[in-house]
Amino acid sequence: MNRSTALRRFLWVVAVLLLALLAAGLWALVRADLAADAAALLGAPWGRVTVLDLYLGLAFVAAWIHAVERDARLTLAWALALCVLGNAATLAFLLWRGRRCATLGELFTGAPRP
Repeated sequence: MNRSTALRRFLWVVAVLLLALLAAGLWALVRADLAADAAALLGAPWGRVTVLDLYLGLAFVAAWIHAVERDARLTLAWALALCVLGNAATLAFLLWRGRRCATLGELFTGAPRP
């Protein structure tokens, strides 16, 4: 499959962002008390709004995954990954799907461009 230059560049950016997000997560895991920080975050009104915003966005990503993949089991697997890993799973999905696509349009819509 011959991938477009735009798709190749986009996937490189996604890969760098995924590595940065994973590195930040590992740094926080080593440096902080997850339970205490989660309690503090959820104890603040803006913390609750931030978490709500995150999970509403992740629900949208799960719906988009279902729209482009059309497989309920695959959607469920990615939705669970989204709940646990957040946007690291979004970036991983883009890389996973991108290896099967030829263009950015196909990556995001599920249909090859005419």
